[in-house]
Parts: sequence; structure tokens; C-alpha cells
Amino acid sequence: MNEIKSILKYSPQTARLRIQNPVIAAKYEPGHFVILKFSQNDLRVPFSIVDADKDAGWIEIIIHRADGLEELLEIMQPGESVPDLLGPLGNPANIDEGSTILFFGDGAGVVPLLPLMRLAKKKNCRIKAVLSEKSSRTKCLLSDIDAECSSVVTVSDDDLLESALNFVANEKIDKVMMSGPTMMMKRLAAETKKRDIPSECLLNMVMIDGIGLCGVCRVIVAGERKQTCTDGPIFNAHEVDFDQLFNRQRLFV
Repeated sequence: MNEIKSILKYSPQTARLRIQNPVIAAKYEPGHFVILKFSQNDLRVPFSIVDADKDAGWIEIIIHRADGLEELLEIMQPGESVPDLLGPLGNPANIDEGSTILFFGDGAGVVPLLPLMRLAKKKNCRIKAVLSEKSSRTKCLLSDIDAECSSVVTVSDDDLLESALNFVANEKIDKVMMSGPTMMMKRLAAETKKRDIPSECLLNMVMIDGIGLCGVCRVIVAGERKQTCTDGPIFNAHEVDFDQLFNRQRLFV
């Protein structure tokens, strides 16, 4: 259980791990995540499940520029086992058949969008994507994005937010799904709210237990306290208090 079956290294700081766990693989849906430790002395870290095979019993995660894990990627080998793996956690994504969806992601925020783009493709959606793949931070993931998207991906860097706003203003978009820096999501959510475009954000929060007891991943949504681990990680972006979220994230950086 929890054996690392393969490691695909994209770069010195990014790798895709396939982990054997039939229980998690059988229950996985796009949007779920796991919390794991790579050794008994490590911190517990949440990772989006980017793919899974229910028959073969494996899940895949992407370690992407995570502080403190660079040295681990250098020494980690297939055949080793992850000592602590909890999941699947969170709630799955809801994507309507045949809809037009704009995916917006920056930096590590690109990773949790990958399984959602794959789901949208399976549901015959028209996919638009504004992602920071020209930057050196995430260029290594471009092949995965190309594989998941049946339509043209808009690749942006410095004008990332402007590109997304251009789509919102000039094209018919049924839904926006975003992941990335808090203040950038706040601006995009404000614009989509003006235009009455349904929008969801995927929050990447520090977590400890992953089952709603520690309260570290708490957010305010529609004026109510929510836990990202149990109520999320996907929320209505028009209802999230991004200012409170930003201030709270600063406490743990």
C-alpha cells in the first residue's frame, strides 16, 4: 500500500508521482485531493489528485516547486512507500455537459486545474485556458495541458489577468474556474460577478489534519465560516472573502 510506482521528473523542482492505493483510486473524482507525508518526520502536505486508475489502483500527484521538497525529489526512488496518505478529501467538481469554461491558473495553481480540464473535455465542453505557462515556473507542465485541452490554450505571462478579463468581456463564457494568487482571483471574481458569470475558485490552503478539526484552512464564504478541507477546495468565487483569506494566508507564510 502507498508504494511509489513511478516518478516522472519534469524539472529539478517538479515531478509527477504515481502511488499505489486501490482504496483512494476507487473513490476518486476530479477535484479531490490527498494529504501525505513522505517520511515519518515530514510535515503533512496537501496535493491535488491529478489522475487515477480505479482498475489498476493508482493515483497521481504533481509535486510542483514545493518549498522543502526539492531535495526529496533528488533522492526519492520508485519502490519506496509513502508512510502517511489520507484521502480522497474534499468535494468533487461539478461541470455541465457541453458548457464553455474558462480555466484561469497561475503558478502552482495550474496543477489542480489539470483534472478539471480533463473532466471538461470528457463532457464535451468548449475549453478556454489562461495559464502562466510561458513563465519558467510552470513551463514544464505545458505538455500535460496540451493533452487535456481540445481547444486552443491561451498562454500568458505578464498579461495573465488581462488575458482572462479579455475573454470575460468579449466571449460567451458559461463558467470560470480559477486557481492561483488570492488577489488575482479576487480581481477576476469581481469582474465575472459584474457580468453575472458563474465562477468557482480552487483554494490552496495550509492544512494539518484534513478533516476539519484544526481550523487552519478556515475561510469565509457567504458570510459563514467554512473549512477548505471538508467544504472545499472548490468554492463560489463570488462568495469568498478574499481579503480575509489573504490576511489569513499571511499568518502561515
